Amino acid sequence: MGLNPVFPGNPRQGWQFTVRINGFDAAVFQKATPPEISVEVDEFASGGSVRNHKYAGRKTVGECTLEKGMFADKGDLDAWNWLTQAVNSTTGDQGAPSDYWRDVDLCHVNRVGQVIQTWHMTEAFVSQISWSDGEGESSEHMIETLTLTVGDCEVR
Repeated sequence: MGLNPVFPGNPRQGWQFTVRINGFDAAVFQKATPPEISVEVDEFASGGSVRNHKYAGRKTVGECTLEKGMFADKGDLDAWNWLTQAVNSTTGDQGAPSDYWRDVDLCHVNRVGQVIQTWHMTEAFVSQISWSDGEGESSEHMIETLTLTVGDCEVR
């Protein structure tokens, strides 16, 4: 499975992570921190027991951080539009979750574009964007850090 040559995702250029949103290649990033997944531990001492019994509690999913990247079509505008679907900073209106939640696949690819591992995230949305310092002669990436808040995640 190779990457589309018009897409700026040539893995030989350091783009090691592709982001698919709702099944479509949307962005490439040089560095990614997949969400941390943990299970809370519940303890319970039943009547007459001399020790606590431990049980698995709620699953918690952390944030996904993507660094040094770019979106395929409209650059930073795609990320900005996704962020403003959650909260419009101009009007102060909050969107409905169905408007901004997306299914996102974070794919780690090798040097020839083959997927090594995929993190499938559901109910994901952009919660923070930071841009790199602009330089007139630089053609470097524009998004320095993109943070996704994630509802659930599974590794494939």
